Amino acid sequence: MKTNAIRFALGCLLAVSSAVAPFASAQSGRYSSESVTLGAGGYTLNFGVLWTCDDDTRGTASSAGEIDLVDGGGNLAARVLATVDAGSPVVTVTGAGAVSGVTTSINIYGAAGTPADGYLHGTWSITGLGPGAYTLRFWFSQRSVAGKAASTITTEAMDSGGGGTVGGAPTPTPTPTPTPTPTPSPTRAPSPPSVSLAAPVSPTVFQAASVGATALASAGGNPLASVSITVSEDNGTTWSPIVSDSHPSSPSDSEVAQYAFAVAGAATLRAVATDTTGLTATATQAVSVGKANPPAVSVSPASSSLVAGQSVAFAASGGATGTYAWGGSASGSGASQAVTFTSPGTFAVTAVDPGNANYNPSATASATVTVQAAFYTLSVAATAGGSAAGGGSYPPNAQASAIAACDPGNMFAGWTGDVTGANPSISVLMNASKSITAHFSALLSQSISFVQPGPVTIRTPAFALLASASSGLPVTLALTSGPASLAADVVTPEGTTGQVTITASQPGNSQYLPAQPVVISFPIGSPPVGVILADDSPATKKSDKATRTTSYTSGPEH
Repeated sequence: MKTNAIRFALGCLLAVSSAVAPFASAQSGRYSSESVTLGAGGYTLNFGVLWTCDDDTRGTASSAGEIDLVDGGGNLAARVLATVDAGSPVVTVTGAGAVSGVTTSINIYGAAGTPADGYLHGTWSITGLGPGAYTLRFWFSQRSVAGKAASTITTEAMDSGGGGTVGGAPTPTPTPTPTPTPTPSPTRAPSPPSVSLAAPVSPTVFQAASVGATALASAGGNPLASVSITVSEDNGTTWSPIVSDSHPSSPSDSEVAQYAFAVAGAATLRAVATDTTGLTATATQAVSVGKANPPAVSVSPASSSLVAGQSVAFAASGGATGTYAWGGSASGSGASQAVTFTSPGTFAVTAVDPGNANYNPSATASATVTVQAAFYTLSVAATAGGSAAGGGSYPPNAQASAIAACDPGNMFAGWTGDVTGANPSISVLMNASKSITAHFSALLSQSISFVQPGPVTIRTPAFALLASASSGLPVTLALTSGPASLAADVVTPEGTTGQVTITASQPGNSQYLPAQPVVISFPIGSPPVGVILADDSPATKKSDKATRTTSYTSGPEH
């Protein structure tokens, strides 16, 4: 792991350097200084540029690494700017010398193809300047997207070591005695660092798992400059950072982080260790990411009791995907199902979340249904004054019937209960158990009244006898005795005197009792003396005239 001592020393160095005036520089900010001496042949600088980033590099373009050479008077004598453009190194030299042997190792790019995480190494041969004391300035800069967290990219230039003054200062020297040129010993190429991965065991999607990497500088090699861990979940098309440490401890460094895989299936972890000369080591490891287990599924209602032929509406909830597959006595998919149970017994309805690319199927949820035999009962009752027949057990949707009968002196008043009606005979649809009651009431009484006719004589023409019932029902008249005839309510005297007796009756109906019969009686007498009636025959008129004390002609008389 990184040590506090290294971080403290680097912080002090940058703080002190930032206090020195930058003169004419391409950048502003902090830099570290290094005093060098240019010989007759100039100076060789092995340099590196290190880029490190936070988690989110979208929209952020990094700065180029900058190294300035300043003469003894503080004047800018030469400059190197180094970056990478879409995978190719871009190095420019201003003032003096040239750069060669450029190598790069870029793990992550930011916007416009600029490096976000990686390393560049090269050699600057500084020539064409006078020998003497100079100062090298190694710039440190940062860029980020305003208002966007975790978008900072840091650029740091550094001396990778191994360079120095080329040729001594020009002084007169005697011509040396030629000596055999020794054969130089072959330069041993430095070894790259090593790195290893510690991948999680059997990780599942969306669950944080521990990911680690251990880097080690080679024996006698250069210090570690960066250690990073990245992951690809799309077969290497894109890589996302997990850890990026631009100031690792050296000669060994360990990095550990928690990471939640976003997709179940095959993923690849990659660890990269880079030393200060740009030599890198890479380790990759394939990881199989398992599906997550979803939350439990439940079915509502969990239990039901019903009669055969009835239905129950079930609803599923829970799980991870919002989709459900139904089983048992149900079938199909969706959040709800209506099931009709046609026979008695005990049944189960089940539901399961089938899962998807990231979730396993859920455990099966179930509901229990108890179904009774399908019969409904019709209960029939009656009030005082009559009786009702019908009732019993019936299958669903059968038509049951009931009938009401009145006792003498009573009438049927209607049905009440689950079915109503005014007809004594009623039909009932048996889609549930039902109850009905027949109601009765006593018949109403009624009486007969009549208008007594005025004086009736043998000469009175036919007349109507006025009789009525208090119920408004029609009254029937019957001639009991007397010298008259009766047609409906019309009485016709028959020409002889005597007492006429007529009986009026009303038999009643479903609401009224029979009326008490009424006897109507009136006499038929002779016309008054001296009255000649218009309807008399001539002989009768003559006879009447002789026998009556008054004589005049009159219309119908009674």
